[in-house]
Amino acid sequence: MPQAEERWHSLEERLRVVEGGSSYELEVEDLCLVSDVGLLAKFKTPEFDKYKGSSCPKVHLAMYYRKMAAYIHNNKILIHCFQDSLTTATLGWYVNLERGRIKTWKDLAEAFLKQYKYNEDMAPDHSRLQGLAKKEQEGFKEYTQ
Repeated sequence: MPQAEERWHSLEERLRVVEGGSSYELEVEDLCLVSDVGLLAKFKTPEFDKYKGSSCPKVHLAMYYRKMAAYIHNNKILIHCFQDSLTTATLGWYVNLERGRIKTWKDLAEAFLKQYKYNEDMAPDHSRLQGLAKKEQEGFKEYTQ
């Protein structure tokens, strides 16, 4: 009889999958980076320029922080809303963060900077761009290399 019961449960599981039910037992809390955010009904997430992963992460954090200035003392709101400033692969990075490792806004900002630091190293700053001037005796080909 135990074998028949096992087959029955297996068939029920297959039917749930076929009907669109999930075989994964996920809790909503497991899908959130922070729980109990406590957004007010009137709260409206600001519009953000979306970070695509190809520009300076410090600039993105600064712009995000400025738009969220009213919530600088609320780590949960800062962490929760950060996902709205991301797109494509960067959003995937956020979704895959381990919930237990991000406890404060500072934790998230440091993880973000660490992940996208290579853009900071590659992106020329203002003074470096100003220093790029073609010398009189330099050919165009030499200048561009």
